[in-house]
Amino acid sequence: MKLFNKFKILSLLFCILMFSINFVYAQNSNDIISNIKIEGNQRVELETIYSYLNVSKGENFDIDKLNNSLKNLYSTGFFSDVNILRDNSTIIIKVVENPIINKVVFEGNNEIEDDVLASEVSVKSRNLFTRTKIQEDVQRILSLYRNEGSLSTKVKPNIISLDQNRVDIVFEINEGENTIINSITFNGNKNFSDRKLRDTIITRQTRWYSILSSSDKYDPQQIQVDENLLRKFYKDNGYADVSIEAAVAQLDREKDGFNIIYTIDEGKKYVYGDIEISSNISEIDIDIIKIGLKIEEGDVYSAGKIENTIKIINKLVIEQGFPFTETFPEVDRVENTNNLSVLFRINQADKKYIDRIIIRGNERTLDRVIRRNIRLAEGDAYVASLLARSKTLITNLGFFSKVDLTENTTAKQGASDIIVDVQETSTGELSFGGGFSSQVGGLLNLGISERNFMGKGQRISLVSKFSEREADYTFSFSEPYFMNRDLYASTNLYNNKIDYKESSYELERQGFNLSGNFTLDEFIRQGLRYSLEARELTPRTGASASIMSEKGETVLSELSTSIDIDTTDNRNLPTEGYSLALASSFAGLGGDKEFLRINNNADYYKSFNDASIILNVGYNAGVIIGLDQDILISDRYFLGGNSFRGFDQSGLGPRDSNSSDSLGGNLFYTGSIKASFGIGLPPELGVKGNWFATAGSLTGIDKTTVSYKDDPSIRLSTGVGISWNSPFGPISVIFSEAILKEDYDITESVSFGIGQKF
Repeated sequence: MKLFNKFKILSLLFCILMFSINFVYAQNSNDIISNIKIEGNQRVELETIYSYLNVSKGENFDIDKLNNSLKNLYSTGFFSDVNILRDNSTIIIKVVENPIINKVVFEGNNEIEDDVLASEVSVKSRNLFTRTKIQEDVQRILSLYRNEGSLSTKVKPNIISLDQNRVDIVFEINEGENTIINSITFNGNKNFSDRKLRDTIITRQTRWYSILSSSDKYDPQQIQVDENLLRKFYKDNGYADVSIEAAVAQLDREKDGFNIIYTIDEGKKYVYGDIEISSNISEIDIDIIKIGLKIEEGDVYSAGKIENTIKIINKLVIEQGFPFTETFPEVDRVENTNNLSVLFRINQADKKYIDRIIIRGNERTLDRVIRRNIRLAEGDAYVASLLARSKTLITNLGFFSKVDLTENTTAKQGASDIIVDVQETSTGELSFGGGFSSQVGGLLNLGISERNFMGKGQRISLVSKFSEREADYTFSFSEPYFMNRDLYASTNLYNNKIDYKESSYELERQGFNLSGNFTLDEFIRQGLRYSLEARELTPRTGASASIMSEKGETVLSELSTSIDIDTTDNRNLPTEGYSLALASSFAGLGGDKEFLRINNNADYYKSFNDASIILNVGYNAGVIIGLDQDILISDRYFLGGNSFRGFDQSGLGPRDSNSSDSLGGNLFYTGSIKASFGIGLPPELGVKGNWFATAGSLTGIDKTTVSYKDDPSIRLSTGVGISWNSPFGPISVIFSEAILKEDYDITESVSFGIGQKF
């Protein structure tokens, strides 16, 4: 019996053991993923979805991995809903795909064009729809309207469902009213008038001419910028302790505009006391640096001058062979005086090199076009002045509306990245222009051009010009980096016909030229040019005998070389710096003409009072010498009109005694001083006053068989004018007076020009 009982116990234990093994096996087999099913996807491929999963077949169920997979799928932006379910050992992933955007529509917008809004929003046709992006785009649109002064604008996005899982997005815009600026006043300003301070800031009072700009709209962010501009203005004019106590924008009673009130504590005006330089690097020659400084004891204190002086010191130190330095100004108030002493300390700085140069924002322009204008390369020592020069060169390309170069510290010791941010602007142009000038009469321009052809920086154009005296057709092509070298190459094909009424002849020219220039130094370029031109001169009835003798065709084959130096801050609208050019030409490599020509000109620019006054001093001179032959009228120089105000077109110089035809001359020179300045109108109008004085002469011709008048005496003229860079094109009126002249010269008291370009 005992044996039987033991057998039953053993049998029971065996059954329990086998049941446990089977239970554990069944449980373990359910914890292993045997299959993964995807449901609901239409456009997104299965492989794409699998790639975002952190689990796969044959793995154990892991709740953390499943949660991470869920997050990954949501983060793709492909799906509006994702669910992960478990059916025994199978994972079921159910997805709802985001719709495809069919089109984006803007309704109710009158102040801002559709294309401007479309460029601002992130949702585009054929992109995936997400509600997050829609809400972000609503805020972007509201921000645009706030910048335009429309603070009450409301934007409602409507989502219209279509078949095939598509949607239309309609932004309904209620623009409301523009919030204008009724007045801008200042309290506490004892040394500067309200008008002067208004000219300093960007925000403008609403006036009748405000249709020409958008700066009369209330923008809270712009008010903060204007505070900084006011503070900078005072600090640049001696008031180091200035404080903007308050900037309040009050909505007027009619609630249609704001009254902005600034409260200013000016403090007292300072001048420079002692100006010293010290260095902890004994090899640096302090005396050389002192000579290069542009501030002196007794000058009115300017925070801007301090910054510019630091740049000058750093540049001079680098030229002495020390790129790794820092200059710190120590400004101290001298007790019981209005003096500020300044000590510039030059200290050894940590060595810093360029790691990477990162270019952003150039969707069209190739990286290499920008990079070749950067005066730093990966691995170079970081030099702030070269960074500033690089910004100038990139801006001068004319391809970008905004250029920023910033330093970004990296994780590498002693290394920084240079971030180049650009904002591209339109470089293609289909132009149709017209106008009227007292010099050439009515004029018309037609043309098509591209300044950044295929994003390579190449320039191509086809231009036609017509006026009462000229018809010109020109095709041009230029490559600024020919054969991937710093060689600017260009060619022009042209057909030109001009009626020289002052000399009683017409001249028709057909030809081409090839030219190239390359860098000799940072600011110096060497140029070479070859021209081949066929000419036909046709005298008018009553022309002088000397002009009649030149009737017929000639061929000019000319080789020229030039040296150009340009240190100006802006090639198109210079305010600081100088330019110098020297060119020589030789004609005689074939053709009918043999002569030597030398031209030289220079300009110096200086700005005053924050560039509100720009002074320009310059000269221009040229001489042409025949090689065993006379110089014909088509190769001589002429002065007058735009080249010498106060005298009519070709109004001075040698003149035929019988017909009074202008004969031109073989030698000329002019020197001038010009000033451009504001005339009290708001700067945004673009109206400038101009003053000039010009002296010079034109003399010498080879014709000895005809009777003509020629006196090498100096002519002098002066005058004033007004120029307006209007929305309709440049408009100018100049009143001039010829002070020194000859009896046979033809003068001009008033000249004007009106231009237009669409």
